[in-house]
This record gives sequence, C-alpha cells and structure tokens, in this order.
Amino acid sequence: MDLEPVYAYVDAHADALLADLFRLLRQRSISTQDDGVKECAELLATQMREVGIDATVYPTARHPVVYGEIGPAGAPTILVYGHYDVQPPEPLELWQCDPFEPVIRDGKIYARGSSDNKGQLFAHVKGIQAYRAALGELPLKVKFIFEGEEEISSPNLEPFVAAHRNLLRCDVCIFSDSHVQENGRPLVVLGLKGMLYVEITVRGADRDLHSMRAAAVPSPVWRLVHLLAALKGEDGLVRIPGFYDDVRPLLPEEIAAVEAVPCDKAALAADLGVTSLLVNRHGDDYYKNMIFEPTCNISGLTAGYQGPGSKTVLPAQATAKLDLRLVPDQKPERVLELLKEHLARSGYADAEVKPLGFLEPSRTPITHPLVAVARRAVADAYGVEPYVYPGIGGAGPNYIFEKHLGVPCLTIPFAAADQNNHAPNESMIVAGYLNGIKTSAALIEHVAAFFSRQANSSSKE
Repeated sequence: MDLEPVYAYVDAHADALLADLFRLLRQRSISTQDDGVKECAELLATQMREVGIDATVYPTARHPVVYGEIGPAGAPTILVYGHYDVQPPEPLELWQCDPFEPVIRDGKIYARGSSDNKGQLFAHVKGIQAYRAALGELPLKVKFIFEGEEEISSPNLEPFVAAHRNLLRCDVCIFSDSHVQENGRPLVVLGLKGMLYVEITVRGADRDLHSMRAAAVPSPVWRLVHLLAALKGEDGLVRIPGFYDDVRPLLPEEIAAVEAVPCDKAALAADLGVTSLLVNRHGDDYYKNMIFEPTCNISGLTAGYQGPGSKTVLPAQATAKLDLRLVPDQKPERVLELLKEHLARSGYADAEVKPLGFLEPSRTPITHPLVAVARRAVADAYGVEPYVYPGIGGAGPNYIFEKHLGVPCLTIPFAAADQNNHAPNESMIVAGYLNGIKTSAALIEHVAAFFSRQANSSSKE
C-alpha cells in the first residue's frame, strides 16, 4: 500500500488544513458554562460535511452529540471518538494570546482546545479529506462520535451510546487524546484508569470554637488527618483492605511493552521538583506505576481559617476530596463499599462519604490483532515505531464503547507532552496535527487491508 500521495497532499496543503482548524478553535465551547457549545456542534458538523462526511447533530439532556459517517455500507468500520468541548480559559492574565484566537509560535498552535481535543479530533476529519483527495473513495466505513460534555464527565455519553448501538456498530474505536511520549515518540495507548471521586467530611462541635478548647474538645481536623493516614502509606500503597483484590493480572507482553519505554528517573524527579518517586508494588518504576497501579489521591483539603495572619480557632468540620484511580477489573462502586467499610472499622463510621463521580477502567489486551495493525499505521505515518502503553494514568469514557459495543478501543495521541491542556497557553504542535492527519489516513488503509486479509483467509477455508 502506497500512502505517499496522502502524505504529499497533507504537506502541500498544510496552510489550508491549519486554517480550517483555526476556524474551529475560534468557536468557544466551554461546556461547564454552556458557552458556545451548541454553536460549536453545528460548526463542526458543517466542517465534516465539507469533506464529504454525512453529519448529524443529536440533542441530549445537556450538550449535543455530533455524529457522522462516510464509506461503503456493510464494510468493516472504524469509529472515531472525540470531544469538542473545552475547559474554561481562566486565569486569562496568564495567557500569552487570546485563548480563542489561535496563533502559531515556535511550531506550536496556541489556543484553548488546540490539543484537548479539537486539534486531535479534527485531524481525523481532515484525514478523510486527505485520503479521498489522494487515493479516492474509502475502502471501509468511518463513523464519528464527537461529544460536548467530556470536560464535565460525559454525563450523557453512555445513555447515548447505549441507545444508539446499531448506529455506532463498528469493529474498532479510535480515540486521539492525551499526548505522545515525553521524548516525542508516538504512542498507541490501550486503556485508561477508572476513577472513584469522593468527598469526606468529619464534623466536631456544632460551631467553630476558640482554640483554647482544643485541650478538651475533639478536633475534626485532626480526626480527618488520622482518617486520611489510614487510607494510604508513604510508600504509595493503599491500605483499604480488599482494594487490590480485583486487579487484573498483567500479561507478560504488557510488562515487556512498558519495560521497553526509556525512563531516566533522576531526570524525571528533577524536572518535577521532587527528590524521589513512590515505591508502590512495582518499586519506583515511574511508567509501571503510572500505567498499572491503582492509587488514592488527596485532591483537596478544607478546614478552618486560611486567611492572612492568625486566627485561633477549633473548626467545626473538615473536608477532603479524594480521587481513587482504578485499574481493570476494579469497580468504582465496589471500591466505595470497601472504603466505607474500612472507615467504619477504623472508628470513622460518623464520617460523611459523598460520592461525586464514577468512571470504570478499560484496557484492550495488547495481544489483540488490531493493536499490531495500529502500530504499523502509526509507524507508516510517523516514520518511527511507536511505543505501546497498555494504559495511562488518566480516566475517560473508553469503557463505554468497550462495554456497549464490545470492540477494542485504541488511543493514538498527536499532541506533545508539554501541551498544557486545562491550563493557560494550551498548545498543539503543528507537526503533531499534520502527522495526525497522515495517521488517520494510514489507519484507514491498514485496517481495511487487515480485514481484507481476514476475508480472504476465511474464503479459502
């Protein structure tokens, strides 16, 4: 298969391909504020139609889903997922440009949504344009589902997918989010962690008291500190009984894939400004812990006076927010039960545990044949063999597609590691966007060839 005409098309039309992306980036789509989201959905659908994709905007209980498809009926099918909503741009004073007026500086596109996720999803839309312009009609069907609620935890995505299984039927689901390896090497990522997010509140007296009473009246702040110490040790190990019981055993191929990723622990620690890395169950191996280990993180603590100067007070309550990152086959609902049972046994039955979010973990087995196909497609487009990560530390909606459509989910990111997503000066590397377009076209060709070989093999049998 010769994809050089596609790659030449992308290189020759880079300015126009960037201009089309800038049009999308200029449209606000802040989901948590309902700022421009519907308008962005309509614009995205219009831009999809402009390259020949049959696109429809579906309303949900909050923000729309944009669905599209192109290619022959009855053919093997790729489903591309992405999200067009973005995080709020604040604090605005830290931006070096208007967050909704993209600029290119030092080979990077700076704008809110440039990497998370408009630039990455749009590479797949433009992959259709490049493929058709260079090679003609598609050899398989490509479907697209772009949601507007990922930045608010995708409350309507699973109901939509469950209700539209036939519409979304496919053979593989492709995500492009996150970033390539820190050294610039491309990646194929096979899964995400799940997450249980909880808020724990401990109460003491029925009002704040003068701190002189701390010698006689229990402090909810100290009780919360001891409670939190009972959840996780300094070694990184979670102390909730049963927490690790359901963790899926690792495949030898998964371990080997992570061991192939280079890691200078001293340089990494220095870059992060820490003196050491956590030990956990895999020693202080950064990538093994990031990819394979579940954990319990304190996201926030609130108690007492935190203004300028001093105030001697015994607070009436203290609150902690926790995110527990989970791996296959841990279930967030089961972990919540284990957490409550552990607190009750440890003398904290009175603590209020309020669940704020549930996301299930997912992981496509590294031995799935389409993993090798994706690796070849990425290597073809980038000119270098990608690393394969069995998973990454983040959480997301991959599990929805595995659960309801029964297909493998592969994440192929195009952004650079220093993308600053969710922060001021978010960026997308120009080369990453253009390589993403090439990769999307390469996936079409390589996946089609794979299923053609499968069909020929079956007919001979």
